[in-house]
Order: sequence, then C-alpha cells, then structure tokens
Amino acid sequence: MSKGLFIVFEGGEGSGKTNHVQRTAKWLENKNHTVLQTHEPGGSELGKKIRNLLLDSKADNIHPRSELFLFLADRSEHIESVIKPALTEQKIILCDRFTGSTFAYQIGARRLTGEEVIKATEQYSRDNIEPDIVIYLDVDPEVGMQRKLHQPKHEMSKFDSETIIFHSKVRSYFQKLAENEDNWTTINANQTLDEVQSQVEKVIGELL
Repeated sequence: MSKGLFIVFEGGEGSGKTNHVQRTAKWLENKNHTVLQTHEPGGSELGKKIRNLLLDSKADNIHPRSELFLFLADRSEHIESVIKPALTEQKIILCDRFTGSTFAYQIGARRLTGEEVIKATEQYSRDNIEPDIVIYLDVDPEVGMQRKLHQPKHEMSKFDSETIIFHSKVRSYFQKLAENEDNWTTINANQTLDEVQSQVEKVIGELL
C-alpha cells in the first residue's frame, strides 16, 4: 500500500507543472504506488464549472476580489470531495497548483490588499490541510511564455495573455514563498524536461 502523501507542483506559466505531474505519476505507478493526479482550479465536479468561469479568455472583466473567492470556492470543494478522501485511502496525491498560486497571482500580481485576511480566508477554505511538500518549478517568465506559444490555442487561458511584468510579479511572489515556507523546495525549470524530472524524482524519492 502507498504511503499517503500530498504533493503540490507550483510555478508560473510554462514552468512544466502539468507535464511533470504526469511524468511523476507514471514513475510512482511503476513503483507500485497508488496515485491521484489532480489540479486547481477544476479538480472537482463543481470546480470544473468554476474553472470555466475563471480561465475563459473572454472573462477578463471579473473583479480581482471576485476572482479570488471563485478560486477559494474551488479549493474548498476540492479539499472536501477529492483531497481528503484520497488521503484517507493513503494515495499519493499530485496536485497541479494550490495555495501558492492563489497568493502569487492574487496578491503578488493582482495586488489585492488585505494580505493577512486573504491568507486567513484561504487557510479556512482548505480546512488547514497542508501539502507534505510543494515543488516550485522556477522559470524565467520570458522562457515560460515562449513555451506557451507552442501549445494549442484551446489550452490557453486568460492568464497567458497577461504581460511579462504581470508574470514577473507572479514569479517574485513565488520566490518569496519558496524562501520562507519550510515545505517548499525549488527546482530550476529553465532546464530540459528530463533534467527537471530527474530532480523532481530525487526530491520525492526522499519522502517515500
């Protein structure tokens, strides 16, 4: 039986999170672990509907505060209907985005005020559930956005059309979190997928 773990992948656009979640799942399954791949927003049935509202490239008129509460509603449902049951079943959960993205995008880039209130509300939304480890894939925004240009248009979200300045603010806040949070580890995602994946497996291997 797998040792239950909650592993989060964080990073800016084009950092390779989704790719590495998929690669890591295959690697763990080959080691006979039971794995759940999930993501935010949209990891639950309700979350899928919220995701459509949040990431629609035409939905650029949502107030940042409203956007924040949609993300937190998604997280609350995700925790209750997906994360908690998987932890009870001792699965290894690989989650593409979580708390760090909320703070980096809403506080770091959107510049929402009331940081302490936002953090307290976010903590309440996840019922104090904490990841065992957060793997932060740190990519230069210029590199990340160049990678995004090669993705199919249907995979693009409204965040992909934001400016480099916006994405630089996101990165700066992610880096701040990585420096101050004990359960975060940083991997240089400017490297090739194979180089990054090798480091991801080393980090997770130490937890198994």
